[in-house]
Amino acid sequence: MLQASFQVLRALHEQASFRAVRSLTATTVCAAAMFTANHAVAQEGPFRASADEASSSKAKVSSENASKQARRPRERPALEEIVVTAQKREEDVQSVPLSITAIGGDDIAEKNMGDMNEVANYVPNLDVLATPSFPSIYMRGLGSSYNRGFEQSVALLIDEVYYGRASYINQALLDLDTIEVMRGPQGTLFGKNASAGAIHFRTAMPEQEFGLKGDVLLGDRDQQRYRLVATGPVTDRLTWRAALMSQTRDGSVYNTTIGIDEENIDNQAGRLRLEWAARDDLTLGLTLNATLMGQHGEGSQVIRARPRHLAAMQVFDAQTSADPYDELTAKNEQGRVVRDAYDATIKAEWIFGDEYTLTSISNYSWLDEEVRMDADFSPIPFLILDNNEELRQYSQELRVTSPPGAFEFVAGLFYMKADIQADYNIRQFLELSELLLVTGEGERMACLRSSNPGECQDQVLNNAEAGRLAGQTIQDRQQAEGGPAPVETALTRFEQVTDSIALFGQATWHFAERWSATLGGRLNYENKTLYTAHTLVNNRTGGRGNAFLSGSSCDGRLLTGGGYCLGDNPDGATIFPFIIAGDTQFDAQRERSSVDFSPKASVQYDFTDSAMAYLTVAQGYKSGGYTGQPVNPDNLEFDAETALTYEVGAKSEWLGGAARLNASLFYTDFKDLQVSTFNGVGYVVENAASATIYGIEYEAMLMTPYSILIGLNGALTESEYSSFPRAACTAENTNPPPCDLTGRRLRLVPELKTTFTLGWQGGVLDWPFLTHAGMTASYTTEVALATDLDPIDVRVPGTTYGLQAGIKAHDDSWHITLFGDNVTSRESLAAAQDSPGLRGTHFGGVYPSASYEIELGFRF
Repeated sequence: MLQASFQVLRALHEQASFRAVRSLTATTVCAAAMFTANHAVAQEGPFRASADEASSSKAKVSSENASKQARRPRERPALEEIVVTAQKREEDVQSVPLSITAIGGDDIAEKNMGDMNEVANYVPNLDVLATPSFPSIYMRGLGSSYNRGFEQSVALLIDEVYYGRASYINQALLDLDTIEVMRGPQGTLFGKNASAGAIHFRTAMPEQEFGLKGDVLLGDRDQQRYRLVATGPVTDRLTWRAALMSQTRDGSVYNTTIGIDEENIDNQAGRLRLEWAARDDLTLGLTLNATLMGQHGEGSQVIRARPRHLAAMQVFDAQTSADPYDELTAKNEQGRVVRDAYDATIKAEWIFGDEYTLTSISNYSWLDEEVRMDADFSPIPFLILDNNEELRQYSQELRVTSPPGAFEFVAGLFYMKADIQADYNIRQFLELSELLLVTGEGERMACLRSSNPGECQDQVLNNAEAGRLAGQTIQDRQQAEGGPAPVETALTRFEQVTDSIALFGQATWHFAERWSATLGGRLNYENKTLYTAHTLVNNRTGGRGNAFLSGSSCDGRLLTGGGYCLGDNPDGATIFPFIIAGDTQFDAQRERSSVDFSPKASVQYDFTDSAMAYLTVAQGYKSGGYTGQPVNPDNLEFDAETALTYEVGAKSEWLGGAARLNASLFYTDFKDLQVSTFNGVGYVVENAASATIYGIEYEAMLMTPYSILIGLNGALTESEYSSFPRAACTAENTNPPPCDLTGRRLRLVPELKTTFTLGWQGGVLDWPFLTHAGMTASYTTEVALATDLDPIDVRVPGTTYGLQAGIKAHDDSWHITLFGDNVTSRESLAAAQDSPGLRGTHFGGVYPSASYEIELGFRF
């Protein structure tokens, strides 16, 4: 059945005609009719609305009432209704024709979803790495890796404001009302960089009654988190809401070389919201946000080391190991992340005419970030990276929203200006002879000309004695010079200004009793101007430029052997061109402009008031640009990517609202897919030819008569590079590059990811409080973590378990809850990659072992 459905989707993609769309619509409706037949019969009673009621049900939804109470409990025990704004208007999540997961603020608090890593467990096809050093968001296998010039594939919005950095994901979970995760292209309403999906964080609104709530969480590693929220009126028309949070925690990984803990937490955040009903038809809002984040060391570890490299490391720190799960790391330089983020938003809503709404949203945000890391991830004084950024972003949205009715629409204008100034500076501390000795790279290059290059390479990289000699040689020289000092430095300055303006609109026509059709589109113009300078400095001679060139930089020059040629300055750099093929000093000024139109079409059929099916075709767009870590002018620029998605879905509620079952089939075809490839010391963006991703996503919930809530969600996904003949090779590959990954699975796309949840709340005997308990089990199949699909860099299959138990007052005025995360201490990698300069050695980070916290909270 599933295979047949995908064949239909593929046929639609290949024919790309309205006839195919109509055929698929009929197929969808028939399938959904079979799916909900018994359910429809059951609803012929009082739960089923009349024909007139069905055709006008959307018109009867009051936007004002929905905004005052986003989750309205039903009269009988049932699942809560969640109102979302996925289509720029407030609607029941069950009526929205797209694959969306909505999580309410109370659920976030009750499950202690402290960061997006934990939220991702409850969302199909979402993979998040919410760390200060390497934040990334992937949806349906598509996302953006660490690169200052890389646009996001998943749009990140907080209170309807687009933020152009994944870093903001670490500050969005304060005092939330709802998280909306929308899968598939969302470019029509949410912009150019939503080709994989969008995540919308909606924070809680001010209230007319005074209220105060807070909680204290204490946990392992001296974790302390304090949160306080207050709200109330200033006058009968002016209300306010303030939220504060402070969280600290010792690090979970101990650096044996310099004696500090890494991966610690030191975060402070605050928000102030004002809401002024200036007139009955005019509302003004002001939101101020501030976040301060600090961390000393990202907690990365060597996860696999060749004996030659490990022996050299142990000269500097005898405790160095390649065990990723021993909670130990060995690095000679203390890393840090310091991030200050502030923003202000002014929102105005004017109701005019026949209940039309004109909305203006103005935002100015600024982010300053300093990142330092030991870039070789070892105790050898080798590489230190400073990657700092200043981001200033202004955005303005102006839109008109019609009242609900037989024909409804939203249309508007959007403008954004983003100014990025970033540095990517690397200091290198080894002489060339030392580098050749510790890495074995000179011997390995000779192996490539042997009859058995693989076996020869293994002998070189497994030579522990040569590694110890290299380590001792480096240590003796650096001590004789009074300590480590840079031998060469690579300085990269990246200054980019982006101006983007868009005209967008979407209209829905309820053209028959239970039928509706939606058409939308977004016309986007973007201009990017760039100044970048990549400077190579020989700290020994003071010379700048290249003494030697390598790779494509030698085109047209006389080779000296081994793929190298003479550069323009004999006193210039010799080591960086050796570490990174093609590394060349240059500066450039570039400008690029692009115009894109992203359409969307959807057809929806409502079987009953509680069961529907839909077909959606949408195109997404992710703009091209310039890499923030260029090493030569040839790899500076990359093209836009496009995504065309076909989605068929059904949503239904059963048993009078006590059960919910949603499922969707999707097929996405990507053209010019942007991929971020590790070049030895950084990530360079390039375009793969094409890729396809298809699968099924499902969500099911059941509230039993015994107050037990059962949930199951997940995704079964297939993916492949349709064409990727010029992909990066694995580090230990002995064949000439590039490598062909055509037909291979994409990274960060598990074949199966599913989460089972179980929760209960009720009274025990005559105790004067309620008791609640819950558990979560999240299973995922194997996941490739690196772009080159190296089998070393994988997350193994397994299940992670979480537990919670507590007591609370009947009126919710207080609660005490115990949380347990990863209670079986499942060992799994969060991220992994080749270690810079050390071929065959890998670094990465792991998910934390078992941890426990207790939370005490109050509300009145």
